[in-house]
Parts: sequence; C-alpha cells; structure tokens
Amino acid sequence: MRPETGADTAIPAETSPPPSTSASEAAPADSAATPPKVVAVDDLVYLQIGRYLDAHKKKFASTDAADREALKNFYGSRMGATLWVDKNGYTADAKNLIDALKDADNWGLRSSDYKIPTLKRSASGDYSLDDLTDAETQLSVDALAYARDAHGGRIPNPTDQLSGYIDRKPTFIEPRIAINALATAIDKGAYLRSLQPQNKQFELLRQKLLALRAGKDGEAINIPPGPNLMPGKSNPQIALVRKALKVSAPSVQADGKPADATYYDDELARAVKAYKEQKNIRPITPTITMALRRSLNRGDGISEWKLLANMEEWRWMPEDLGKIYVTVNIPDFSVRLVKDGEVLFDERIVAGSVNRQTPIFSDLMRTVVFQPRWNVPDSIKIKELLPGLRAGGNPLRRQGLVMERNGRRVNAWDINWYRTDIRYFNVYQPPGGGNALGVVKFLFPNKHAVYLHDTPSKSLFKNSVRAFSHGCMRVRNPVHLAELIMNEDKGWDKSKVDSLVTKGPEENEVSLDHPIPVHITYFTARVDNDGEIESFNDIYGHEKRITLALQGKWNQIVKTKEPKITPDDIGFDEYADSRRRDDNWFGDDDDDDYRGRGRRHKHYDGGLNHFFQQVLGGGF
Repeated sequence: MRPETGADTAIPAETSPPPSTSASEAAPADSAATPPKVVAVDDLVYLQIGRYLDAHKKKFASTDAADREALKNFYGSRMGATLWVDKNGYTADAKNLIDALKDADNWGLRSSDYKIPTLKRSASGDYSLDDLTDAETQLSVDALAYARDAHGGRIPNPTDQLSGYIDRKPTFIEPRIAINALATAIDKGAYLRSLQPQNKQFELLRQKLLALRAGKDGEAINIPPGPNLMPGKSNPQIALVRKALKVSAPSVQADGKPADATYYDDELARAVKAYKEQKNIRPITPTITMALRRSLNRGDGISEWKLLANMEEWRWMPEDLGKIYVTVNIPDFSVRLVKDGEVLFDERIVAGSVNRQTPIFSDLMRTVVFQPRWNVPDSIKIKELLPGLRAGGNPLRRQGLVMERNGRRVNAWDINWYRTDIRYFNVYQPPGGGNALGVVKFLFPNKHAVYLHDTPSKSLFKNSVRAFSHGCMRVRNPVHLAELIMNEDKGWDKSKVDSLVTKGPEENEVSLDHPIPVHITYFTARVDNDGEIESFNDIYGHEKRITLALQGKWNQIVKTKEPKITPDDIGFDEYADSRRRDDNWFGDDDDDDYRGRGRRHKHYDGGLNHFFQQVLGGGF
C-alpha cells in the first residue's frame, strides 16, 4: 500500500499488505493515529481521488464543497483504496449502490441527477485507470448527493429560496459520517434508503406516488358536461359521480321503487356537499354542477407534483416529532394533539391571511395562559393605532385598550407621537368577554410572535377557507385542548382547568413541566386512516413554489417576505413641533374634545374600528 503520490497506477499484489491483515482490523477511516489496512487481493486498485477532484473542479463544480472535502479526506486516509471499482470494473457493492441510485425516482428524487459512469473495457480487455478513477469518484459524489437530497438538499434554504414565511431548513447528515457509514454498511443501497424520512405519512404519500405512476390509483373518470342535477332525479351521469366519490348505489328510491346507480339519493347528496365544502366549491349545496364535474375530472387535484412537493416538505421536518405533540396544518385549517400516533384532539382553526401569513416552523409549547390579556403587537401599534394618534384621535378608548409605560398607565393624548416610538409602550386589551384572545392562549415562544388562542368570535369557524388573522391561530374549542394538555402534563382533571378558565386570576401563566413540540406545517396532501388521499388548496402558494424549485424553474418563483417592523415604519418627524397649532395640539382627554376629533378624523378611528371587527374578528 502507498499514499496518493505520483501517477495513477495499479499496485501489484506483492506490494500490498500481507495476507494476514483483515478488513476488520482496519482503523476507522478518520483516525490519524493508525494507518488504515486493507485486504490484499490481486484485483485491488489504489486511486488518487483527491487529486482527481482538484484537477476536475469544473466537472464537479455543482458538487457541494463539504462533500468534496469529505471525499478528499476519506480517500486520503485510505491511501486511495477504492470502494466501488477494482481491476475487473464495478464491484458487487457498486452494483448495489447503482441500483439504489437508479431507484431514486421511487423515493421522490430524480435518478437522472446521479451521473453513473459507464465502464468500458479497452481492446486488451482491461479498464483504464482514468476510467476507473472517474467511476470511483463519481459514484462517491453521487452517494453523498443522494444522502443530501434525501434530507432536503435540493432546496437547502427554503426561507431564502421560496418564502420568508417558511422558517425551516433541512438538517443534513455530515458527509464525513455518511461516507464512512456507507463504507462499512453491508448493504450500501439499504443504507442510502434509510436516509429517507421515516415518517409514516411520507411512506403513505410515496405509495400513492408509485400507484399513480403505475396507473393503479383507480380508473380515470371523465364526467361530461351536462345540466345541473339535484337529489331525487335519475341521470346516467349520477353513476359516474358515484364512482368518483366512492358512494355505493341505493337499493330503492325514496318512493320505495327499485333504484340503480343512476338514481341520486340522500347518501350521495351528503357526499357531494361534503366534497364541495372540502374543495370550497360554492354554493355548498347537493346540486351537481359544472364546477363539481371539473373538480372530479381533475382526479381530486392529486398529481405527481403535488405528491412530490408534499414529500419534499417531510424532508425538512424534525425526524422525531415527539411522543406527544401539537400539529397545525394551514391548508386544511386544522390543529391536532397527537400522542403515540393517536389523535387526541382534532379541531378547526382560523389562520393568517394571504397578506399576513401564519409562518411554517416548529418550536416548543412552554406555557398555557388562562384569562389572558391581548398585548397589541408592534405591527398593529404602528400600522393601525399610530395614524389615528398622530391625527389627534384616541383609537385606544374605542377598542377598550390600555396603554402603559414601565408599568404605569399613560394618557395617549399627552404624547407627541411624531417624536415618540410607540413600540416603547405596552398596549393591551384587559381580560373579559370581548378580549381578542378569549379565555386561554398557548405560548411557544418564537421570533414570529405567533401562538394558538381562543376567540370570542366563533362565526368564522363555519367557513371552509379560514384565512383571516394577522398570523396567530384561533382555535375552536380551545378549552378542551387545554384540558388534554394539562392532564398529560400535570395530571389535572377537567374541573381544575374549568375553574381556572371561569374563576382563576387574570393573566395566569401556567408553565408546562414538559414542553410540548408544536409543528406548524403546510401539507396540501395527506393520506387518511382509510388509505384515502385528501387534497387541500394551496392558499399561500408554497406548494407551487416547491414544485417550481424541484422543476429547476427558480426564476419563476415569486418569493414572499415576512414583514418586519423597522424605524422606517415609524416615520419620526423631528420638526413636528413647528407645525403644531399650539402646545395643546393633541387636546385634553375630555368627551367634548373627543367627539369633535372623532368627526374631524373619522377616517382613522372609523377605519381602526372596522379593522378590529373584521380583521381580528375578536382575535389576533
């Protein structure tokens, strides 16, 4: 054996280590203390992979820099001993690896991304060292690329590349660890496949992808144009609708006469309404319309790219979601509490609007607050309160808000808002029947300042599309969620929690003994317990962005940024004093002056009132 120096040559067997040396006696590949040892075999070759990578920088320009460095160190520590080739071409391990690379499409990746060299014998029947070096290098590069892609490497920074609202970043296995593990793995292909997400939903989506590609996802259904059809009627198209919605035919009609698959009965009517609600097809009635036909003809909206985009998102998720965890999925506006794979709580939420989206990230729930205050965030102070204050109105009074500075209440009209940063003041809505946060909120401290909470306004939960908030998530029946969490964390029963909700102190923060993972997700496709796939609208456009990225159409991605508050949003005016009519420009806080200002500045106060009623809807 010899290190990588001089020209590439095959080393004769007699210059190799003695036959008594076994592979099991070899030192770890990254060990600097003991030189590695290899089995002496006649067809073994030693190749200068490090020098080859350096000499062909252009060819491997797209290879991750960390991968290149890891391979140089790996082969240097082995003194060029190969993994994938010998004098006879590809080894059995190489063929096993190549099979896994060619199978990448079946795991939501692209086999064409891995450039597998073709080894050809020369006229003398041998393989050239140049070809062997290229094959060895390329296969190792491919293997590390696969390992990276399996963990989300095709979109390594979703926040910068897709949307500032996607606060996720893939966690990659270190290339040094990956190549060493691959070298010692008995089954190289199995090791690569083990790097794919191990989540059950990922595998279920993968199986749907395989079935779709194999044409086993069900017979294609095409419902032709036709008249609106209502329950109680018969029409040949009814049989097609039944097949699309998987509703069996009735045995008798409503009048007791024999029926067949073309008769529109009540069971099918319920299925049509449920489908329309899920797909937001208006109006939500049992009438079979052209809009319903078009939706059913699209195969429920499930395409390869939808499946691939959702599988890609799973590559960004934590490997361990937690023994017990909360998951919020924005596209279907739901929140769930899951323990050991069992759903304990499943409810509707109201999420952020398209312009003020709920961010996608994971964190730990640490506190449950009963009878909370609603602390007005800086964004609303600046965008909604400040204009009215500068105009001389008092929007705080109308909304029942309190302003404090260093724990002391202040009169908003005593402040020159052209020269004062409103962010230095704490503005809040006290607990009570109209409090925007209702009776309970769930905190998982994060840089986005969003959380789960109750709301006194329940009407929005009836909508199929519930994107109305400024980013926080309003929960229907949040007290039940609090009961389950407190029971799991502290062993409290329902009566204990109900007492805190109805009789407990205000702003009562209860810290969890065991913080619970919270995962805010954006999955537009999911496989339910019956094996049926559910599809949801791409309300924020994240699925489209992921799809364009996977297709390599980066220039077509419309990136979105999560709004940030800066001093520029304040608009300080150092010369405001010179334009004030007198020292009492803001006026005294009395009813007569307030009514006058209300008339003069109706645009500000009236607009704010509409903001609180319509946008907040009783909740942030």
